[in-house]
Amino acid sequence: RAMMMTTTTMTMTTRTTSKAVYAPKMTRTRRVNNRTLVIRAGAGETDGNVKFANNKAEFEAVSATAGAGLVAVQISTKTCGPCKVIYPTFVGLSNELPKVTFVKIMGDTDLESRALMKEWGVRVVPLFFLFRNGEKVGEWSGAKADVLRENVLAACNADEK
Repeated sequence: RAMMMTTTTMTMTTRTTSKAVYAPKMTRTRRVNNRTLVIRAGAGETDGNVKFANNKAEFEAVSATAGAGLVAVQISTKTCGPCKVIYPTFVGLSNELPKVTFVKIMGDTDLESRALMKEWGVRVVPLFFLFRNGEKVGEWSGAKADVLRENVLAACNADEK
């Protein structure tokens, strides 16, 4: 049964496990031929407070502006499906926690981004790092929204929550 729907508000999509997944406002879903496609923020929509860095110099510049604050980093690639699924949650957290710096790094953008991934030992995506004062304080991989939220909130100090 071919069905097509497009929404820009809270959207519910179902998977084969029959669990409901809720996508935040900054995504649109389109259901075509029993497949759900999640489309990243489009015209008039935003990526929240997420900053983008594709090499070490850009990351260090963003990290320097955070000072002693928490920096949450998502490392993705262009073809990573789970990265695209977890990204709206990352954006939602950036809106919820404005005192935390959120950074997305696309690891397959160019030679500089690939060199950074090699330097950091990235073997799997999505990969998340938490930095404070330039030092790594947390690392995990996977696309579970509750784990992302739990780890970021646990690393936040009282002033950042």
